[in-house]
Amino acid sequence: AQEDMPELPGWGVYVGYGLMSASGDSLPDDVTTVGLPGFGVSKGLMVGPLPMQAGIGLHGRGYKIESEGATGEMTANYLDVWANVPYPVGPAFLALGINVGTFLGGKEKVEAAGLSLTTDLEDDELGLDFGLNVGLGMPIGDTGAQVGVLYLLGLAEPTDGLTFNGIFFNAGYSF
Repeated sequence: AQEDMPELPGWGVYVGYGLMSASGDSLPDDVTTVGLPGFGVSKGLMVGPLPMQAGIGLHGRGYKIESEGATGEMTANYLDVWANVPYPVGPAFLALGINVGTFLGGKEKVEAAGLSLTTDLEDDELGLDFGLNVGLGMPIGDTGAQVGVLYLLGLAEPTDGLTFNGIFFNAGYSF
């Protein structure tokens, strides 16, 4: 019944840390994760009969490659707009949704033979990124605080042969 449904959160803020990686034809098989922070704002709302949590935030994308004494790392900052549909499961909730991100900037770093070189990514080096979100969130009592984990499955290729994916751990507060 309608009275059994948990209340949607109001406005909220969140911070988190992503273990991000990439895959695709332009990358070797031994790509590893890189840790990147993220933060943003969210709002619970009803879209017709459908409950939804939508937000906007700054989130990192990237990957790391280690090979024969050399290390390469690429990190990119994206402004993401996202929307998830929550489904209550006991005190927790599952979430399924989408994200669309615009590339803001980033860096490539290469280390080899004791030398290190860092370069800025060009404005047009990476394009639009979008994908699916699958997550699990847990409210912390009735405090408005919650913790969660979200898997990001990239569907776009921001550049040929490259798709981002990863796990984002977050903590937030709704008011």
